[in-house]
Amino acid sequence: MNTDPQRSHPGIIPGPYRLLHGGDYNPEQWLHRPEVLEADPVLMRQAGVNQASVGIFAWAALEPERDRFTWDWLDRVMDRLHAAGVGVLLATPSAARPRWLAEAHPEVMRTRRDGRPIPPGEMRHNHCLSSPVLRERIALVDCKIAERYAGHPALLGWHISNEFGGDEDGARCYCARCLAGFRDWLRVRYHDDLGALNLAWWTGFWSHQYGSWDQIRPGDASIEALNLNWQRYTSGLVADFCAAEIAAVRRHSALPATTNFHGNLAHYDHGEVAAHLDLMSYDSYPSIEGGPGDMGQVHWHAWAVDAVRGHAPGRPWLLMESCPSLPQWHRTQRLKRPGVHRALSLAMVGHGSDGVCYFQWRAGRGGMEKLHGAVLMQDAPHDTRVFREVAALGDELARLGAVAGSAVPAEAAVLWDVHSEWARGWNSGLRSLPFPAELSQGWHRPLWQAGIGVDVVDGTRSLAGYRLVIVPGLFLLRPGLVERLQQAAAAGAQILIDGLSAWVDDDMACVAGGRPGPLAGPLGLRCEEFDQLRSDESVAVEDGGGWLSAAPRVRGWIDRVHPDGCEVLVRAVGGFHDGWPVLTRKVCGAGAMWYLAAGLAAEDAAALTIRLAAIAQVQPALPGLPRGVIARERRQPDCRFVFLINPGDEPATVELPGGGWSDAASGAVIGARLTLGAWDARVVSQRCPLP
Repeated sequence: MNTDPQRSHPGIIPGPYRLLHGGDYNPEQWLHRPEVLEADPVLMRQAGVNQASVGIFAWAALEPERDRFTWDWLDRVMDRLHAAGVGVLLATPSAARPRWLAEAHPEVMRTRRDGRPIPPGEMRHNHCLSSPVLRERIALVDCKIAERYAGHPALLGWHISNEFGGDEDGARCYCARCLAGFRDWLRVRYHDDLGALNLAWWTGFWSHQYGSWDQIRPGDASIEALNLNWQRYTSGLVADFCAAEIAAVRRHSALPATTNFHGNLAHYDHGEVAAHLDLMSYDSYPSIEGGPGDMGQVHWHAWAVDAVRGHAPGRPWLLMESCPSLPQWHRTQRLKRPGVHRALSLAMVGHGSDGVCYFQWRAGRGGMEKLHGAVLMQDAPHDTRVFREVAALGDELARLGAVAGSAVPAEAAVLWDVHSEWARGWNSGLRSLPFPAELSQGWHRPLWQAGIGVDVVDGTRSLAGYRLVIVPGLFLLRPGLVERLQQAAAAGAQILIDGLSAWVDDDMACVAGGRPGPLAGPLGLRCEEFDQLRSDESVAVEDGGGWLSAAPRVRGWIDRVHPDGCEVLVRAVGGFHDGWPVLTRKVCGAGAMWYLAAGLAAEDAAALTIRLAAIAQVQPALPGLPRGVIARERRQPDCRFVFLINPGDEPATVELPGGGWSDAASGAVIGARLTLGAWDARVVSQRCPLP
């Protein structure tokens, strides 16, 4: 990897530091139109494209029949792209299996949970990841691709498969081989002790004890730990399959490898996969309809990419897919209005992406995604509004090259752990209360709106260096988390934990000794009982310290807790819940452990979040942001960049304190304030340290 003392991190790809601009390129769909393939690199240069992801769905074009490989078309594509100055992330083509393989070996396809095999032509994510035949064939083609192109000057790195997980049941397979693998995995996890498994899973409820390992099959909803562990096992298959593909290309190439995460981050444990990757990447497709839900869409994707980046905190990642115009799969087929694509793209760079890439460069004339907005639509003329906007963004990204490799500072962390999400999904109670992802997003949003850098991390990550840590809805306690929380608090962090956390252990059994289990000592309290409120019900509170909003109310739920060494700051008032603690604090070393024993309205949660951020001395990118303006910061050793996004229909004026500001793209000096138009974005820079 390239390094530079003036950059905070190595570049994400070899060669000079730059922001990537490009996306999925599928030339195999246009082999019958050589004039199209010859025009593409020329048009890419006009659009400021410097990267292309090639071969993602090209397995059948590369190996049209068993052991017969055709390289000539890809040779020409790689040479043309290099001549045009376009680097290539070359894909391993496992995302779309050729029909000949499925017809010859039906065992490479998935089996549904009811035992029905999925036929060859149905669905894209139709792979049994444990199939020895599938693994053998993809390892062969991966090795051949890597061997042939490892030394090609266009090669930037490796795009491993595409969007693992799928949609239907997270692309899990229930064939006999996968079920046998699950049982073997359980025997290792429980040290070949079936009695220990029965006890950990509490299978004696309804007399569902297992008498042999062969009796274990996912689906018995009365054994919650069964299905939780099935998700863990199948998630591990995704990570192992990805790692095997990386190992295949590593036999010939040491260039960086990534795979693009997407959509529902609960399909599998992305942290397991991330452990094998050189950089994180994500596909972002917000639905912008020109209505009140737009800000929520912008925020959801901000939370998602903060979660992706949370697997490698502070480091750049890559926006691998986005859409410059009309995302086909949204409910409303609404074009992005002028400026929207640029604003959303720069927002992602502000969140740490070292590039903006699309699905796709040129849309096909047929197939499932022929209507999905691309830079070029089929073989239509290229002189379009979308092409011009993409070209203008490409020019701007080229002028923002100083951003590449910069850090994404974050002194706050909000936890979200997929194992808690799975556990709540299989838990037979609390179904109408918010799930962990929704809770994490709710606590993330006020920090994001205030311009405070925040990572979304899971329950296995180090918390060192964070000054504020919020733990909402962490229903299942991962091993070692309690110790990491205590260490962070002792080092000076403010730790807020809510009452929807610390209910069960790693096998879905209620925490020993009652809630909050091993957190009782650090928090200085114990929980006696939990009460869920009706949707039309709320509870008044006494808040003499002004921790919440001007008229706070408890909503959704409330815990009866008994202080045992903590200070009660807010209490419920009146009725059955009179005197119940709502917010407590216990000093821990240089920091403190806080417990929120009740659900709050969004405005109360936001007020508490900002108050805790002030106590933790967590600073925003810019103070006093106008309502609706988003500010994200990136840092190099000698300067900082602030990305200002106004995702709304009204202009806004931003104050720039401290002086020394300039436009990061043009270098023009900027004064003490800056006006942003509707759906406008600006990147400003300031030298560090200030004179």
